[in-house]
Amino acid sequence: MFVRPYRVKSNTQMKGSDKKKFKADVKKKFSISDEALNALMPNKDEIIVSKIYTFNGDSLLVYFKEKTPLFFELEKDKIVFPTVYTLWQVPDLLPSFPTWPPVLKKLANGADLMLPGVVVDRSLGVKAY
Repeated sequence: MFVRPYRVKSNTQMKGSDKKKFKADVKKKFSISDEALNALMPNKDEIIVSKIYTFNGDSLLVYFKEKTPLFFELEKDKIVFPTVYTLWQVPDLLPSFPTWPPVLKKLANGADLMLPGVVVDRSLGVKAY
């Protein structure tokens, strides 16, 4: 599979005030604990913001810590998304739905997840609606 080219417009280091504001936005949006947020983005580490133009002209901001992408933001929507690397470090950042192994095969082929495919475990506090 071939990756389409992209163009990096700028790389800038975030100022302390911008970093605090960004951390507050991430904490509010994802309801992450202070400990997990500080482990992900320590106050002393520098955060680099890169403005990138995709092959079809969309622009996005990518937030890096030591060459590791943490979050990206689509500029037209102003929505911040975590990267896979961030989800590996903080697995509870986004909600997840347990499912059955046969359902995973269907999802891998592009099917939509429907409520009968979700495992409802009352001992974990998961409620069926």
